[in-house]
Amino acid sequence: MKHKPIISAEEKHLFASGFRVTQGDQEFVTYPENTSVRIWHGDRPDDYEQHFHSAVEVILPIRGEVTVEIADQPYHVQAGEVLIIPAGCSHDLRMGEESERELVLYEMNGVFTMKEFSAFRQMMAKPMYLDEHHPCREQVRAIFFEIIAVHRSGALLRNLHNYALLLEIYAILGEHYLTTSATAAEMNTLRRQISGEDAFNRALEHLNKNCMDDLTLDSLADYAGFSRYTLSRMFRQHTGVTFTQYLSRRRVEMAMELLSGTRMPVTQVALQCGFNSIATFNRVFREVKGCTPTQYRGIYSEDTKCAR
Repeated sequence: MKHKPIISAEEKHLFASGFRVTQGDQEFVTYPENTSVRIWHGDRPDDYEQHFHSAVEVILPIRGEVTVEIADQPYHVQAGEVLIIPAGCSHDLRMGEESERELVLYEMNGVFTMKEFSAFRQMMAKPMYLDEHHPCREQVRAIFFEIIAVHRSGALLRNLHNYALLLEIYAILGEHYLTTSATAAEMNTLRRQISGEDAFNRALEHLNKNCMDDLTLDSLADYAGFSRYTLSRMFRQHTGVTFTQYLSRRRVEMAMELLSGTRMPVTQVALQCGFNSIATFNRVFREVKGCTPTQYRGIYSEDTKCAR
């Protein structure tokens, strides 16, 4: 079933129970207030056509089998196993009779910019199938179910708690990757990267804290002591996107919080988050989230009549 990302006030209540918002092959994952984690439970036959989204998706079958196809590669995920699908990875999903599963979706936000993640970026860019023989399967699966329990508890700081648990999962999987799959060349590269990345991480921290200011690649390179070329290369290497794309995403993340949590007019949100015009704000926001700021507020805000 496909739905446009523009919804009426009458439809809005459906989001709390897991209403899917899609446009073409792209799905816009909706999240409960003050979280960037979504849990979907399913206990009946269901098919999801080929789609992608900005969230990482984790398949956790409880009974039966969930079949997922990614780039013509089928994964027959059994009860007790785990499949982690990277953000932006196109996939479909099929559940048969007598099947039950949990899906965990979460955004790869600023938590995942720590320098250690550069060590296993290749691992994170590919589907991770933890079958019955995988040594990390039981431990990782148990933590994901702890995330589900925390999420459903409604605890005030559940998002913080759950991202701490996600970091634990990636530490476990990263350690396993480095000790079993990384080549000697990769390990040597990693050691050089870690020893020489402090300046880049200071630059990234500076950008994250001051993304609403008039930052440029040149000014950030001066701050970090890099050449413009070196900083540009490091952004692609460590974040997977350009400086401009990363800065835009950080500004959009800030705007998302203001749009969903305040009544601040959209124009004021744009200016406060570093956009110099409402036209630029609308264009960049749509590029990152697939909808306009006003549409996003209509989906997430508790007050659809807030000033614009």
